[in-house]
Amino acid sequence: MSTGTVGIAFRLRTWAALLRPLKYAVPLATLVQLAHTRAGAQGRSLEFERRIEAYLEATGRFPRRAPANCLERSLGAYRLLCAANAAPTLVVGLRQSDTLGVEGHVWVVVDGRPLAERPSLVSTYTQILTFDPDGRQHSSRGSAASLAGIRFA
Repeated sequence: MSTGTVGIAFRLRTWAALLRPLKYAVPLATLVQLAHTRAGAQGRSLEFERRIEAYLEATGRFPRRAPANCLERSLGAYRLLCAANAAPTLVVGLRQSDTLGVEGHVWVVVDGRPLAERPSLVSTYTQILTFDPDGRQHSSRGSAASLAGIRFA
């Protein structure tokens, strides 16, 4: 694991550890505000974005792969990408499953492309909320009011 990847792994794991208990008590919009950070003074680094994506896609055991929980992983990546001037969007989606009922998923989009996610997978979810690079919430299909206080397990 390269030095840059170790830094990414450490930061994602630290954020996951912080968010793990908070997600049970704090609404999603508040979690996003906690994770959001202002863009740094340096310019955008596509190489840094590629390293984040490669780490998110990595398999294996800790610390070689990112946290498995999509909310924790995505909020951590959102924070890193905001700081890196990548203008990420955090997306929350739902889908109906015959076996599990309603399933949720959270992912990050950069330049209109899901980061470290198969487009064929995320296309099976209906986007209900997004958070822009400034941490502002946007809803799809009038769902904001019904999900204003949502908490994720």
